[in-house]
Amino acid sequence: MATLDRMGCHRCGRVRLHADAPCPACGAAPIAKAAVAGASEPFVGRRGELQLAHDALGGALAGRGRVVMLSGEAGIGKTRLAQEVATLALRRGMLTLWGRCLEEPGAPPFLPWTRAMQACLRACRDERLPALLGREAAAAVEIAPELAERLPPGTAVPAIGEGDQARFRLFAAVAHFWRQAAALRPLLLVLDNLHWADASSLRLLAFIAQDVGESRILLLGSYREAGLSRQHPLAATLAELLNTRQFCRLPLQGLSLDETERMVAAASAVTPPPAVIATMHRRTEGNPLYLVETLRFLHQGPCGDDPHAAAARVETVPSGIRAVIGQRLNQLSAPCCELLAIAACIGRDFDLPLLAELAGAGSEAALLGRLDEALAQRVIELVPPGPQYQFSHVLIREVLYDELPASRRVALHGRIAESLEARHAGGLDAVLAQLAYHAAAALPAGNAARALDIAQQAAARAVALMAYEEALRCYRLALQLQERWLPAERARHGALLLALGAVQTHAGENDAGAVTFLEAATLARTLGDADLFAQAALGFENNGWRISRPGEQAAALLEEALAGEDGFDAALRVDLLAALCRACIFCGRQPQANAAQRRAVALARELAMPQPLFKALAAILPARADPAQLDERLRCAREALEVAERAGHMEWVDALTGWHFGDLVEKGELDAARPLAQVHARVADAIRQPFMQAMGLASLTLLAAYEGRFADAERLAGETFTIGLRFLPGNAQGAYSLQIFVLRRHQGRLGEVLPVLRGLVGSVPRDSLWQPGLALICAELDLHEPAREAYEALAGDGFAGIARDGMWLTNIVFTAEVCARLGDRPRAALLYRLLAPYAGRNVVTGTNIACFGAVDRYRGMLAALAGDDANAAAHLEAAVALDERCGGRPWLAHSRFEWARWLAACGEAAAASTQLDAALALGRELGMAGLARRCEALQRELEGAGAATPSAPEGLSRRELAVLRLLCAGCSNQAIAERLFISPHTVAHHVRHILSKTDCRSRTEAAAWAHRHRVAAEGREQL
Repeated sequence: MATLDRMGCHRCGRVRLHADAPCPACGAAPIAKAAVAGASEPFVGRRGELQLAHDALGGALAGRGRVVMLSGEAGIGKTRLAQEVATLALRRGMLTLWGRCLEEPGAPPFLPWTRAMQACLRACRDERLPALLGREAAAAVEIAPELAERLPPGTAVPAIGEGDQARFRLFAAVAHFWRQAAALRPLLLVLDNLHWADASSLRLLAFIAQDVGESRILLLGSYREAGLSRQHPLAATLAELLNTRQFCRLPLQGLSLDETERMVAAASAVTPPPAVIATMHRRTEGNPLYLVETLRFLHQGPCGDDPHAAAARVETVPSGIRAVIGQRLNQLSAPCCELLAIAACIGRDFDLPLLAELAGAGSEAALLGRLDEALAQRVIELVPPGPQYQFSHVLIREVLYDELPASRRVALHGRIAESLEARHAGGLDAVLAQLAYHAAAALPAGNAARALDIAQQAAARAVALMAYEEALRCYRLALQLQERWLPAERARHGALLLALGAVQTHAGENDAGAVTFLEAATLARTLGDADLFAQAALGFENNGWRISRPGEQAAALLEEALAGEDGFDAALRVDLLAALCRACIFCGRQPQANAAQRRAVALARELAMPQPLFKALAAILPARADPAQLDERLRCAREALEVAERAGHMEWVDALTGWHFGDLVEKGELDAARPLAQVHARVADAIRQPFMQAMGLASLTLLAAYEGRFADAERLAGETFTIGLRFLPGNAQGAYSLQIFVLRRHQGRLGEVLPVLRGLVGSVPRDSLWQPGLALICAELDLHEPAREAYEALAGDGFAGIARDGMWLTNIVFTAEVCARLGDRPRAALLYRLLAPYAGRNVVTGTNIACFGAVDRYRGMLAALAGDDANAAAHLEAAVALDERCGGRPWLAHSRFEWARWLAACGEAAAASTQLDAALALGRELGMAGLARRCEALQRELEGAGAATPSAPEGLSRRELAVLRLLCAGCSNQAIAERLFISPHTVAHHVRHILSKTDCRSRTEAAAWAHRHRVAAEGREQL
C-alpha cells in the first residue's frame, strides 16, 4: 500500500518519522518499493461513471438519496472506483463508511452492516446523536451492541421477539439509525463485494433502499456478475431494487486501448512500446487487475529495450487472472507460500496471533520476515490499526486455498476451529458462524458431534438476530452433518426439521417449510413420537394460515395428532384445537371449526392461563366467510382483547384487532370500530409488526373512503401499499388496486382506467377473480357488450364459479349491480336470495381493504328489478338508514339515488325529488362527479314528468316518450332497458302508463297512435 509507511510500521503500527528508516520501536526495515505499483495505485478512465457518482453525491447532499450498484467481473475495478467515489465524498464533507463482505461461508450474519455501524459510531462524536437515535433505533442493539452506549440514558431496549414482525422491527431500527446518522452529516455508505453477502444482509439492504430516496445517503454497492444465478440471493435483491425509483446499476467494462496506455504508464516506471501495450490490451480485454499482473509478469523477464521480445513475452502470459497470479506467487519463497496457504484457510482477513499459533514452530522474526516478503510483493496488505492483514485481492486468496491438498485443508480447518474455541471460550456468539464453518470443514478428521452442536448454536444465534437466511444455512448444515456422521440420532433429526421449518416460515419460504414439516411428521410416525408429530402438525398449520393456504392437509394432520392427545399437557391440546379450528375455517368446514374452538375454550378456561385462553378465543376470528358467525366472532374478540389487556400482553393481539375492526364495520358498529382502529395503529406502531401496521393502515384507509375523506384515503392507501410491499407484495398490489378503484368510482374518474381496461377486455380468464370487478367497471363506463360478456362468465351454474372466500360477498354485490344495470330479471331473484344472510350489514372486503356500503342497497336494486315493490322499498329505506347512522356518506348518496330512481319509476315524483335532492347535494359536496351527473339526469326527467307539450300529447313524460319511440322501432322491453339504462321491469311499468294514457290496448295500437301523432317521426333522429 502506498500509504503504509505514512500510516505506521507494518509490524507494531508505530508512526515512522522517515519513510526509509527502520521502525524506532521494533526495528523493522521499511518495505521495499515494488517495481510495479499495486492495482490500487493508478486510476484512469471511468469518466461517465464518475459523473453519475458525482451527481448522485450532489443529490444525497440535497436530501435525495440514491442506491448505485457497480457490477462487473473480478478485477474490473469495482472497489477501485468505489475508492475514488469515496475520495469525492470526503472532499464534499460527507461521512464515508465501508461495509465489506467476506467470501468465507463462516462470516457472521449482517457483517457488512455491523462493520459499517461500528465505524459510524466511532466517527460520530456529535453530542446530538444520542438524542437523534432514541427509542426507534434501540432494537438495532441486537446486531450492533456498541449502540447501547450511544442511546439516550434510560432508553429501554425492546425485546425483539421472533418472526417476520420481529425482523421488521430490527430492520426498521437499523434504517432509523442510518437516517439519523445522515441527519447529522451526509453519508456515503459503501457495501463492497455483495456477491458474498449473507442473504440476511441483502434483505436488510432491500429494506433500507425503500426509504433512502428521502435521506442524505448515497448507498454504493459492488458485486461480481459471474456465477450470479437466478437462485443466488443477490439476484432476488437486485430484482427488488429495480422497482425502486432511486436505484441505478453501473456495469463496468474493460478499459479502452487509450485508457490501457494511461493505466500502464501510471503503473510502470518504464512505459512499454505501443505495440506491447496493444498486445496487453488484447490479451487482458482491458481488465485493470489482469493488466497490472501482466505488467508484473513482463517486468520479471529479461526483455531489455527490445519491443519484439517484450511483445513475445506478453504472448506467453498465462490466460486468465488466476493463472497470472499463480505465476506471481511462484516468485515467493517456499516458507512464505506455506505461511500464506495457512492464512488462506483462515480467510481473506487474518490476524497475526492466530496465524502465529497455526504456523507453529519458528521464531517471531522469521514469521514477520515472511510477511514482509508478501507485503513487499503486494500479495497482502496491512489493515490498520493492526496486527490485522488481508490479501490484496480475493483472487490471490482463492488461488492459494484451491492449491492446498485436501488433507492439508482438513487439518488446518480443524486447528483453526480449536484455536477459535479456545480463544473465545468466554463467549462464542461472535464467532459461532465462523466456528461452524471451520468445524464442518475439518471432518472427517474432526469431532462430528461437536461440529453438529456448533452448527445448531450458530443457527439459534442467527434466529436470535433475525438473520433467517443465515439460520437456514446453519440448520441445513446441521442436518447434513447429522445425516452424514450421526445417522442414528433420529430424534435429533426431527428436532432439526422442526427448527428448519420454523425458520423457513419466518423467512417467507412457506412452500419449502410445508415440505419440511411434512418430513418431520413422517419421521414422527416412524419413531412413534407423538410429541414430535404434534409439533410438526402445528408448524404445518402455522406455516399456511397466514397466506390463506387451503386447510385440508393441516386439518388432517391435527386430527391425527389429537387422536393421541391423552399424553399431551393441556396447553399443547389447546394449541392443537385452536390450530384445528383455523385449519377447518380455511377448508370450509365451519361446523368442525366451531366444535374445535368450543373444546379449546373450555380446556383453556380449566387451565386458568391467559395465553391459552387468548389463543382459543382468537382462533375463530378468520371465519369471515360465514355470515352466521358474526355475532360469535364479535363476542370472542371482545373477550380475547380483555384477556390480553389484563395480562399486559397486547402484542398477542397480532391480527385480532384488525379482524375485529372488519367485523364491527360489517355489523354497522362504526362507533366502536373507529376507536379500535386507533388502538390497533398504536399497538402496531409500538411493536413494529408489519402485518399489523398494514392492517391498521388499511382500516384507516377504509374509514377515510367510507366517510368521504377521499384525499386522506388515497394518501393512506399509498402508505398501506408501501408497507405491504415489504412482507407480502402480491397481496399489496391487489389491495391497493381495489382501494383506488373505490376512490375513482366515487370521484367519477373510472375513465382514467379505460386504456388499461381495453387491454384487459378479452384477456381476463373467464374464471378469474377479477371478472366481477371487470364487469362492474364496464357497466359503469357504458361498455355494455364487455360488461355482459364478463357477467355471463360469472352467471353460469347459479354463480357457483364465484369462490366462497374472503372476496365472495364483494364479488356477489359487484355482480348484483351489473345484474340490475343489464336488467337480468331471471337471475335477480337468485342473487337476492344469496345476499339474504347479510341483510342489515355492510359489505367489507378482505382484510379491511374496502367497504361497499349497505347490503340492503343491492337487495333493494334486485327487488326492484324483479318487480317486488314491497321489498324494494323496505331494503332501500334500510340502506339509507344504515349508511346515515354509520356515517358512510358516499354510500348514503348512492342509496338515496337508488331509492329516488325506484320512486320515480313508481310514479312517486315528490318523494323521489326529496331523496334525489339530498343525494345530489351530498354528491356535489364530496366531489362525486359521476353520481352527480346521474342525479342531474334523473332530476331533469322528474322536472318534465308531468308537463304536457306539443311533442308529448296525452301528458306523456320524457322517459315515456323515449320508451314509446323505441317501442315503435320494434325494440323489446329488454332492448329498451339496455338502451335507456333501466330495468325491464321499469320499462314494463312505463309501457303500462303509455297504454293507459293513450287509451291503447296493445303495443301495436300504441305504435300506430305514435305515428298518427308524429311521436315516432320526431324521435327518428335520436334513435
